[in-house]
Amino acid sequence: MRITDSMTFNVVLQGQTRANRRLLDASRSASTGERVSAPSDDPVAWATAVNQESRISRLESRSSTVIRAADDLAGAESLLDQAGSYVQQAREIALAAANGAIDPNTRASLSRQINDIRTGLLGIANSRGVNGFLFAGTRNDTAPFTATGAFTGNDTALSVEIADGVSIRANASGARAFTAAGGRDIFADLQSLATALTANNLTDIRSAITNLDAGHQQIVSTRIDAGIGVERLRSASEVADTARTNAATARAAAVEADYPTVLSELTNARGAYERNIAVTREILQVSTINRF
Repeated sequence: MRITDSMTFNVVLQGQTRANRRLLDASRSASTGERVSAPSDDPVAWATAVNQESRISRLESRSSTVIRAADDLAGAESLLDQAGSYVQQAREIALAAANGAIDPNTRASLSRQINDIRTGLLGIANSRGVNGFLFAGTRNDTAPFTATGAFTGNDTALSVEIADGVSIRANASGARAFTAAGGRDIFADLQSLATALTANNLTDIRSAITNLDAGHQQIVSTRIDAGIGVERLRSASEVADTARTNAATARAAAVEADYPTVLSELTNARGAYERNIAVTREILQVSTINRF
């Protein structure tokens, strides 16, 4: 079969196209650091990268949610510590007031201190965090305690997913810390103590000591639960961060190029391109001479 100029030109053009493509691919890999940037480059690697990117996004979202929840719960734990101190102060006042040697006027003045403690405790119980009121349960868009100490929240857990299909409680229970759900209605107990002090009622003052002991214990118990929750959430965040790092590594292994290999390929591709240009030029020159 006779080799025509047209056939020669087609072969030359095909070779030039392959050389151009190889050089472009090598240049792209060198500039982006990625071996695969489209499904056609490597369908399996591309699918792996897409899956890992989706996993990374999911883990980042989970980690962010868990961190916010941990911060709120840590804030609640700290506030419960303060609340316990308030109740302890009230108990000490009741203990002092139970002394029969104290006169009625002094007890009446102590009632004002109890009212101040109660007001401070209400402020703690109605504290807000990033995700809403800390002690309101799932009704966390509204302050859980009224000025009279009535609880309007609930004891429902705010669940946070820490792993696929695994969720834990991420809020402290205001109901168990401050209301009869935990054993004692602390705000009612403080109000009763203030009333007993004003009325100079030694029997009720002495009863308040026992009640405040129980109230302090339920606050401590809720604080312990919150502390355990904080540790679990922070551990979950660390696990999510590790998983995210592993996913990023897997994605990189699928699509990112080895830099020394990329440089070598770029050098080879450039050499092949230049050689192809030279060969093309020679063929075209020969073809031109043969025409004459």
